[in-house]
Amino acid sequence: MKTKYICEQCGTMYDTKAEAVACENKHGKLIEFHVMPGKAYTRDKLRPNVVYAKFRNKFGEEEAAQYQFICYEDVDFEVTKREHEVVR
Repeated sequence: MKTKYICEQCGTMYDTKAEAVACENKHGKLIEFHVMPGKAYTRDKLRPNVVYAKFRNKFGEEEAAQYQFICYEDVDFEVTKREHEVVR
């Protein structure tokens, strides 16, 4: 079995813990977010369609991002990590 490390900010998988930690650190700190009106239906729940977020990057500069939800996985991050583990 091979262990994968996942960035807890964006979900990208890495082969080493150092790579995942470096990715997490580059995301910066979440300052605020806004759930926009709209609906995206999932298995059994109603979710927002778009979320806007503002971050402070590692240089202290503010940056903004828009996240549009297309596909939903389990909302429990630990379950999602287990589903993406590589089994050899």
